[in-house]
Amino acid sequence: MIHKSLRFDPLLKYREFLEEKMKYELADVVAILDLEEKRLFALEEIWRQAVEELKERQAREVPPHEIFMYHTYLQHMTLDMEIQRRRVTEVTETYNESKEALICASQDKMVVEKVREREINDKIEQVNKNDKKTMNEISTNKFVRDNC
Repeated sequence: MIHKSLRFDPLLKYREFLEEKMKYELADVVAILDLEEKRLFALEEIWRQAVEELKERQAREVPPHEIFMYHTYLQHMTLDMEIQRRRVTEVTETYNESKEALICASQDKMVVEKVREREINDKIEQVNKNDKKTMNEISTNKFVRDNC
């Protein structure tokens, strides 16, 4: 009876929708961040292996053009790793923004929940007050009928 027409229900549903949407967006960003970090790790691992191979070749006195090719390859790998580090940084910033937006959305929803709860309590109090008033009137009427 009390819950039928609460003014804040539509707003609460909207805030819940926003919060849920932001949770999904954050989950998407987390998946992207994980993927970008794995790519960076893979690039770093390939770079480390290439450095080890270069050291081994230098110890065996291979032709200079092979050493030059390894240096060129390592320079390209270094550039790729730097680009990937920037991607990780950008996605991390997006993650932080999404997380902050989710926190704000959750706080906004909690505010509406508290206001709605207060509205429910006020309605319950009003119903109880009206019931008490009605009971007092009934008691008074019964007393008057019985004693007059």
